[in-house]
Amino acid sequence: MSDSITQPRFGVDLGGTAIKLGRVEGEELVQRLEIDTPHEGEACLDAIATALRELAAGDPIASVGIGLPGVVDLERRCVIEAPNLEFLGGLPTADMLSERLGCPVLLENDANAAAFGEAQVGAGRGFSDFLFLTLGTGVGGGVILDGLPFHGPGGMAGEIGHITTGHDRQCGCGTIGCLEAIASARAMETLAAQELGRALSLEEMAKAARKGDKDALSVFRTSGIALGIALAQVALLLDLRIFLVGGGGAPTLDLLAPHALDQLEKRCFGRTASDFKLTQASLGNDAGIHGAARLS
Repeated sequence: MSDSITQPRFGVDLGGTAIKLGRVEGEELVQRLEIDTPHEGEACLDAIATALRELAAGDPIASVGIGLPGVVDLERRCVIEAPNLEFLGGLPTADMLSERLGCPVLLENDANAAAFGEAQVGAGRGFSDFLFLTLGTGVGGGVILDGLPFHGPGGMAGEIGHITTGHDRQCGCGTIGCLEAIASARAMETLAAQELGRALSLEEMAKAARKGDKDALSVFRTSGIALGIALAQVALLLDLRIFLVGGGGAPTLDLLAPHALDQLEKRCFGRTASDFKLTQASLGNDAGIHGAARLS
């Protein structure tokens, strides 16, 4: 991985519904393209290759980085398991795409790629160690240590969404009490529907909370406490102080953060809330493209 780009690089963020691709020059994402995700291996890789050639517009493609959801095996250059993209499981994605494009292709977990993007040109620039997490349909995470993504021996590092928070809500993974089950954007909407007796979008719920609606504030308090419990476990294990939040739930961080910081202070002995930085990531949905493009 390099911390600077002197020629065009191309990044791909492969999701279950859409594939986001971009051309990066220097620190700028100069061109962006989004296509639907074909749910078949060969068709998916063909679509990516076609879109990348469109972005290249005749220029040589020196390298491509691609972020994939699920557990990525960097040695085998494939994703081992991707719940929303099961057809990719075990498929030699990097090698097959490299054959189509005639250039090196590097893989990374999508959350790690987004974290690396934030580290290079986003809100994480200037911090060598931090946790990046996304509050979206689920809760994803990527750990940056010494400026680079930390994978662990099996590629599972950073899965903060499945840290147990002590709640009794069942997670989609099959276990009880995961952070994802109480603090993802989707979980907060579900909680609101159950606790408030009415369906609200996260944006509507946040608007109501900022106007003082006690029921809406209660939902953010519950989710914020769970977030703080999970972050405290990360802080105690790795002594991380910086937490960047992206995803659809990030705009509600002002409502979650006070409760999360309170838990960090209570649970991390010797630390106060002011020792921690809990802030929004800055690259939005383009973080994965930026990070993937900078993998080489």
